Amino acid sequence: MNKEIAIPEFIGDTEQAVIMVVPSLDQDLSVLYRRFHEGEDINYWFKWELVSFRHNEYMVTLEIGWDGDDVVSIGFTLDMWEYLPLITKRSNVVLMTDWCLIEEGIHAGLDNMGRFRPKALLVRDVGYGMEGLSSKVAEQVMFRESNAELLQLLEILQRGFKTNINIH
Repeated sequence: MNKEIAIPEFIGDTEQAVIMVVPSLDQDLSVLYRRFHEGEDINYWFKWELVSFRHNEYMVTLEIGWDGDDVVSIGFTLDMWEYLPLITKRSNVVLMTDWCLIEEGIHAGLDNMGRFRPKALLVRDVGYGMEGLSSKVAEQVMFRESNAELLQLLEILQRGFKTNINIH
């Protein structure tokens, strides 16, 4: 399957969620946004994948799907892997496709009637899929010719599962 992978232009976080701005998905998600704003309850799924490209280079993708064949893929390059433990910790991702919401605030999400209709999608519990991704990476490291990138990714993912316990 040759699916286009969109790369976030911005990744940040709040206490409740990781925020990603991916303007290249605006057209792909516009119908979904409209359906959500009309009050439709839409079931979606997500999964984390390890994608190999070129020679021994890897990317982590978050695939989000709904209504059968509708799927978007968001890619995390090597320099973005440090955000994966944060996604596990926050467990929610807000996917935005319009910079205006960050630059101008809530006002940018209001329509002509004054209703809040942002170009944003909340993906809940997205951190749960990280354990499966970690297993896939560990399998690659064990059964294939591993490289420094995969070992680094495995270390990053395993760091996301450790909890800080203070004993007094």
